[in-house]
Amino acid sequence: MTDDSSQIGILGALWQYKWMSAAIVIVTVLLSLGAALLVAPRAQATATIALATPPANSVLAPGITGDASLGRYTAQRAGFITSDAVLGTVARQLGNEDITALRRDISASPSSTSNTIVITAQADTGKEAVKLADAAAAAYRSETEKDVKARTDSAVKSIDDSTAGVRASGAAGSDGTLSQLAIQASEIRTSSAIFGDGVDFVIAPRSDAVTLPSIPVREAAVGFVLGLVLAATAAWIRANPKRSTV
Repeated sequence: MTDDSSQIGILGALWQYKWMSAAIVIVTVLLSLGAALLVAPRAQATATIALATPPANSVLAPGITGDASLGRYTAQRAGFITSDAVLGTVARQLGNEDITALRRDISASPSSTSNTIVITAQADTGKEAVKLADAAAAAYRSETEKDVKARTDSAVKSIDDSTAGVRASGAAGSDGTLSQLAIQASEIRTSSAIFGDGVDFVIAPRSDAVTLPSIPVREAAVGFVLGLVLAATAAWIRANPKRSTV
């Protein structure tokens, strides 16, 4: 049978194999910290874009009326921020052609209570995160302005084609139709010029508002407790090998 009187207690075993125990605790804490840091968010910076309400004859989003349609418009514009057009411009500005990586690092969230979009950019450092968020906001504005111009040119061309058709037909009362078409084209040009990039204002990202990853204290504490349990178990087993008497 086993002679329990000769067994060494847990504290005694820990002291007897203190270096082994310390090594087990340290390794376990380091592994816990490493795992926590792998899944921890990187430095984050935010930029806020306030959208201008599109006019009734907007080429980008005609017929916006009421909070519901404005909310859908805001959500659609938030999705545009992570489009290939915008991210491609960001990639060219920053000299980074990996659009897939940019799509992981840049996100856009539309507000549910106002026509604003919050751009969140994450990077290894706060400075890089600010630069990325700023580039995303600037790229959104430039690509939206290009889109508005292209849509305006297309709409005006369609009106010009209709005007040419009316003139070619020589139908009675065509002067009134031509006048209406000219007014329509003029209104579209004016509306698009006023709307511009569709941004009312931008709250630029600031370095003093960057969210930095915190030290995973809780994970370190869990690793310490787990390491202590493992060390105590290993030390007790080594200090108390099985002994039997006949």
